[in-house]
Amino acid sequence: MKAIPVTGILWWKPAQWEKAKQISTDSHIFDDTYQDWKEGAENAFKKLRGYGLTVYKIEIELDELVRWCKDQKMPLDATARSEFVTLKVQKHHAAQSK
Repeated sequence: MKAIPVTGILWWKPAQWEKAKQISTDSHIFDDTYQDWKEGAENAFKKLRGYGLTVYKIEIELDELVRWCKDQKMPLDATARSEFVTLKVQKHHAAQSK
């Protein structure tokens, strides 16, 4: 059986996105509005699926991400968000594969 590549996209709720934008150390890279972000995320999701990837929309609780960053001694930035989502994807995919 051939393995299917798996990835995930952090999927924000509007209020979580706004708060994350305010407290992230890289807030300057956030889109201007939630709607702008969502449009780009939807496009990325479709594009990745078009490449044959299994893509999960990973909704997180911002408080959990903040705690995780503190535990890891990492700033809340794109690298931390990416690593956190990767962990969530691994757990989610393992659960889906059972």
